[in-house]
Amino acid sequence: RPPVSERIFGEDRRALFGFFLVFLLMERVTPQADL
Repeated sequence: RPPVSERIFGEDRRALFGFFLVFLLMERVTPQADL
């Protein structure tokens, strides 16, 4: 069983990166939105 660090920076990296891109897109579309 791989360590947590390898699992996070491995398979989950793509999901986290995608979520980050969506977050930046939302920030650009609605820069003054209250979260």
